[in-house]
Amino acid sequence: MNASKWALSTRKKLQLMLVMVLIAGMFFIAKVYEKEQVADIDQSFLSIYEDRLVPAVSIFEIRELLYRKRELLREMLPADNTLLLRQKIDSCNQAIATLLDEYKKTFFQGNETDYLKAFESNLHAYDRFEQAALQQAQAGHAAVAMQQLDTQAAPHFKSAVLKLSELNHIQSEIGKGMLSDSKKSMASYLVLSNLETALIVLFSVLAHILIYATQSIIRRKMEPFNMN
Repeated sequence: MNASKWALSTRKKLQLMLVMVLIAGMFFIAKVYEKEQVADIDQSFLSIYEDRLVPAVSIFEIRELLYRKRELLREMLPADNTLLLRQKIDSCNQAIATLLDEYKKTFFQGNETDYLKAFESNLHAYDRFEQAALQQAQAGHAAVAMQQLDTQAAPHFKSAVLKLSELNHIQSEIGKGMLSDSKKSMASYLVLSNLETALIVLFSVLAHILIYATQSIIRRKMEPFNMN
């Protein structure tokens, strides 16, 4: 009788141990997936910053520099101070070139490349007319320079600004999509985290049951044999 009870108790303990091993395996798998989700979330937020926020800031600053150049030309061309004006314009152009270089290092999606090429084409055309206007002003023909800016350079300026707006819209739309993906990854991470918590609780309960069963067997073995 005692042998059958011992065998039954041993079988139950083995079953408990098997369940605990399965739970430990599930916990390990959940932990691996959780690490993958955390890595995905980190990469997503890093990409939002590097590939969306940085270009958006660059686009904004380039647009500000373009308007700054136009203001300088309108203010300083009639004043016949072309040397200082050229220095300021060159400084703006260098800043725009630096921002474009930083922008081109980011990851492009969809038709972003096409819009950027169209912007650069209009920017180069505007810069050519801008330099021609500066040469006219330096030769003492400020009125002709202003006329060139209003008639020849202005369309390219408007097109360049329009392309910047379209590029900025692309950043916004792609950023929204990436943020949505990050939220989904975060939701998956929370599910895995809750599953881990449940597995830990279940593992602890089974461990206590196994310890209690083992202690009960030990106590029964240590009880004195009753001759009656």
